[in-house]
Amino acid sequence: MAMPTATSQAAKLRALGAVRNRYGEAAAIEKLRLIGALAADPPRTARRLNQFHDDLLFLCAFPGDRQTLRAARAALSGFDGMVGRLRRGEAKLLDDSGVAGSTTRHAFPFPIAHWMTTRAGGEADLDWRSYEDPALLDHVLRAILRPSEADAFDSGDYDARGWIDLACSAMSKSGLSWLINEAQAARAANKGIDDLWDMASAPIVWRLRQSPFSTTHNRLRVKPVLRKSMRRPLPESARHVAVPLPGVERLPMRRAKAVIDVARAALSARCREVIAVAYPNPDEVYWCDLGEGAAVAIIGVAPERRLCLETNTAYLLLSNGVPIGYGGVTPLYRQANTGINIFDPFRGGEAGFLFAQMLRAFTTIYGVKRFIINGYQFGEGNAEAIASGAYWFYYRLGFRPDRSRQRIFADKEAARLNMAGASKTSRATLKKLAQGDLVLDLDGFDARDEFPERLLAAASASATRRLAAESGATRDLAESAIAAQIAEKLGAGSMAAWPRGERRAFAMLAPIIALCDDLADWPQDERGAIVDMMRAKGRAQERDFARAAGENERLFWALTARLRQAPR
Repeated sequence: MAMPTATSQAAKLRALGAVRNRYGEAAAIEKLRLIGALAADPPRTARRLNQFHDDLLFLCAFPGDRQTLRAARAALSGFDGMVGRLRRGEAKLLDDSGVAGSTTRHAFPFPIAHWMTTRAGGEADLDWRSYEDPALLDHVLRAILRPSEADAFDSGDYDARGWIDLACSAMSKSGLSWLINEAQAARAANKGIDDLWDMASAPIVWRLRQSPFSTTHNRLRVKPVLRKSMRRPLPESARHVAVPLPGVERLPMRRAKAVIDVARAALSARCREVIAVAYPNPDEVYWCDLGEGAAVAIIGVAPERRLCLETNTAYLLLSNGVPIGYGGVTPLYRQANTGINIFDPFRGGEAGFLFAQMLRAFTTIYGVKRFIINGYQFGEGNAEAIASGAYWFYYRLGFRPDRSRQRIFADKEAARLNMAGASKTSRATLKKLAQGDLVLDLDGFDARDEFPERLLAAASASATRRLAAESGATRDLAESAIAAQIAEKLGAGSMAAWPRGERRAFAMLAPIIALCDDLADWPQDERGAIVDMMRAKGRAQERDFARAAGENERLFWALTARLRQAPR
């Protein structure tokens, strides 16, 4: 059946938005016509141009035919020119969107700033005009000073910007690139640059121009897969999530770094941050094929940034190599805290199906038996989540409130929504629903397996008390002494021959494990399993620790019981 022809530009955009996730010959013809018409006469407002950009990205991620894919990519290739033809005030409305030709402004973590100045393309510099307190940068500058420069720096004749201008090499592309290069050298000498940089909160202006890492061009190079439909979550998602996902692959270094680059670009261009993307572990990047060209890449955190009891990871959802969403997951014993953020261009796609598959990947890799969504993800103090109705996204996948009163309230509202002619859930009701956590329990999860997140702070405080109680000239020596005591109780033998990372991990965990003061009386196999778990924290892949933690049932039951009774 022939489709009606849209004439005005606004009508063409509406038509493209309506047809973009439809498939078949008639839909393909209409997509090609609309892309051609809009590319020949691009929108002249930021809102409409961004809408066109979103639809083109969607068509690249979920193409139904090769001609449409080629046309969408061709239109995107000239997008910086389209942005350049906007009036200045209109172009500024695209800032922080990541669109080619736009500008992103944010105070990025040090590794991201380094990545921007060495790999990301475009033009990055310090955003002095929006820097409220440039004197905060003095701590970073002092870390890179040479003795011969100290008198000038301390004289008061130069502020931070003036001193950088004075010191900056003529070979440097910008003051930022010079500063980051010098700070990277100091970082290698272990001068605490990352923490000093975070305290400085230095805003960066990233003019994307034609950067391959703008949201317009950022994608992995993969063989395209053509679509015939969009997938929906399967019935009884909880049961499906527990089924192992086949074909999970830990990527070799080169491919892992390519995935990390794409993840960093997808988040940074949009002013987003996840710790495992800023501080990734290239030795622990997993690729999980989700079919139809979709995949989830799971990124472990760098060893020096690992948490104590939790395992910190990030994930990136992709379709045909295009990043479509992201999130973080922190496995802890047999549970994991998580959530999902779908980028705007891909809302209305198959987010529910892909999120369920992502959970399945974490079940397969880390052995997770319960997933937890904190209240912020579905509206607690988050107006965007309230506006999007995020609560029902998770509810439809089988997540339920962890509080009985909230569960009764949610089930009642869900029943109302299923009635014919029911109105949408009001904002007031969504705010009432957005309290506590949502949980998804898989087969095999026992109530005794719960390790409440609030106990992490109690475990940390207990470790501080244990270190304070240990006689020693320094805290390092106190930690080493506790580690030796725990090693003896567990029958671990000498740690001297262990790899350095495993020794450090064992010592890091020892003040918490010391809460179980009767370890010496535990069976040898249980003590050996604890040793294996503690050492695994320091290995190349933290997955080994996460899975080992899930198998140390008696240890986590004992820790939970003791921490519930620990003083605050």
